Amino acid sequence: MTLYGKMAARNIKNNYRFFVPRVLTEAGLLACFYIIYTLAKDSRMRTLKGGAYLPSFMGIGVIVIGLLSVILLLYTNSFLMKQRRREFGLYNVLGMEKRHVAKVLFRESAASSLMGVALGLLLGMLFYKLCSLLICRLLGVSSILGFYYISPGTVLPAALGFLLTDLLIYLLNCVTLARMKPVELFASAHTGEKEPKVRWLMLLIGVVCLGLGYYFAVSNRSPLEALLLFFAAVILVVIGTYFLFVTGTTFVLQRLKHKESYYYHKKHMTAVSGLLYRMKQNAVGLASICILATGVLVMVSTTVSLYAGTEETLANNYPQEMYLSASYVTPEGETRLVPSDVLTQMIQDAARSNGVDIQEITRQQYLEVPYAFENGVCITDRALGSVTNVANFDFITADTYRDLTGQALNLKENEIALCMISVANASVFRGDAITIGGTEYRVAENLALFPLNTALVTAFDRYGVVVADKNVLSAIDRNQREAYGKNCSELTDKLCVKFVDRAAACEAGSGISREIYDSFLTYLHAQPEMQEDAPLRFRFLSDTLWEATEDIYGMYGSFLFLGILLGLVCLFATALIIYYKQISEGYEDRQRYQIMEKIGMSQQEVKGSIKSQVLLVFFLPLAVAGVHVCFAFPMLTKLLRMLLLSKISLFVLCTAITFLAFLLVYVVIYSLTARTYYKIVH
Repeated sequence: MTLYGKMAARNIKNNYRFFVPRVLTEAGLLACFYIIYTLAKDSRMRTLKGGAYLPSFMGIGVIVIGLLSVILLLYTNSFLMKQRRREFGLYNVLGMEKRHVAKVLFRESAASSLMGVALGLLLGMLFYKLCSLLICRLLGVSSILGFYYISPGTVLPAALGFLLTDLLIYLLNCVTLARMKPVELFASAHTGEKEPKVRWLMLLIGVVCLGLGYYFAVSNRSPLEALLLFFAAVILVVIGTYFLFVTGTTFVLQRLKHKESYYYHKKHMTAVSGLLYRMKQNAVGLASICILATGVLVMVSTTVSLYAGTEETLANNYPQEMYLSASYVTPEGETRLVPSDVLTQMIQDAARSNGVDIQEITRQQYLEVPYAFENGVCITDRALGSVTNVANFDFITADTYRDLTGQALNLKENEIALCMISVANASVFRGDAITIGGTEYRVAENLALFPLNTALVTAFDRYGVVVADKNVLSAIDRNQREAYGKNCSELTDKLCVKFVDRAAACEAGSGISREIYDSFLTYLHAQPEMQEDAPLRFRFLSDTLWEATEDIYGMYGSFLFLGILLGLVCLFATALIIYYKQISEGYEDRQRYQIMEKIGMSQQEVKGSIKSQVLLVFFLPLAVAGVHVCFAFPMLTKLLRMLLLSKISLFVLCTAITFLAFLLVYVVIYSLTARTYYKIVH
């Protein structure tokens, strides 16, 4: 082994307290990256029931974890370089040139990088099997045998990406060493921070950014507006958090320093004065902890609540198990519906051959039309993609309402009965008249329930409207056809099937759907007008509980897995920042506390000072993260509504449990790192 190699090995051994977390950090990040990247590339995962969402969701995870990995590796490196600048300066003073120091640094970096990459790949390969089983569990499918997957197409890109990142960090370190003078390197570890001043402009910008972010989050907006403003609100809150931690904490500490009753106490003086002189450095770390903690709380609580509410979402949106509508276009261009009795017979035959019993088949006829809805007026002269105040209206006749409910409504030609089916926007129409197609209809009755199951929860308000008769419905239909042209809505005529045994119907669902579709094609070919050589043009709409179950479990399961993994990465990053912060401050405070003990402070008083410092500042990020989540709650509920979560109380419960669990982990992390801090100081 060369001289440089021996020096690098000795340095790693002597500084194990710094290098071990660095290796574990890279290994943990690479393992997570490898798992996500492999799940995105493993073609077998797409064959799973509900696995269609995995490639896109895992692709997002690859980007997010990749960015987090670069940031955390840069943070880890900056800490190591700061702690060892005095050592590098000593090498220069003793006669080593900077290029020689760079050679030692290269061997140290190469050794730690190779150890981190090797350990990360090993952990990733070991835990990929467990993660694939977890994915199967979340999707509600049996695990596939042979979920062993090691491919050069996943191993090499993951390893190469992290090795290139380490090489870039090494080059940055060389540039840093080259630009600093030996005396600066030798003295930099003892260079203290001047007492920071309150930067009023930064404080103002921080307050404005945080205020705007909070305003966007709590203002009454539709889910689409919330989605458009979500990332803007996140960026504003992140900027506001960093600025307020950097200068806002300085402002608070200076106020505490001027408060004699608080400051002139042996427990508080050392903590406040020490933090005040290093607040610029501490504030960035504390703000990072706050942002990461907020990310953990939001990602875990939202994904868990979505997955936990899956069954209720399906039950609320699928009171019947199957909804069918079939029509075809003749060679002359005429659209014809399949007669309901013919379609009913197809359903009954398919159910009988698959061994399930039908409880009830009902017919729903309605017209669903989206409008720009303002002040009780349904507007059709605007592009719906450019407005956010869109509402969906489901129109049925009084006869249809009577057939479905058994209740009669006596409506005149200019009267309607109105029902608020689902609320997406904060403002709900409560007027006494609605204008549709230039005609004003008086709201004669407000209905508590609407007898249709037309769609899942959407991003828009949904109203159910009962009109007097078919003539009124035809007039509304003609108006929307003239206004929307080829984008107009079609009159829906569908059968709703409710089975005796819901679970048995889902098990036999694929066979039922396939048999009905085959029967429909047979019927289509048997029609006299379809015997010509013209290509078949038809519409077969099938919305079933079993297909929705597969789809929603696939989406929510993939989302939950990604949320858990990203939450763990953020939690890991939080622990890493806390650990390095405690070590860094421990070495900086060791001499100061030794002096305090020499002038009369007992060990208990030193511990009390440490405890005061922890309680004063280190739990501040968690408190601010809780405030962030509270302000983000209205916006998050709107976004979750777009993802079909119908029970907001479940989100509240999951958020509370997530916060308590994170608080427990947070306390454990601080307890362990505080011990390390005290050992260094003592």
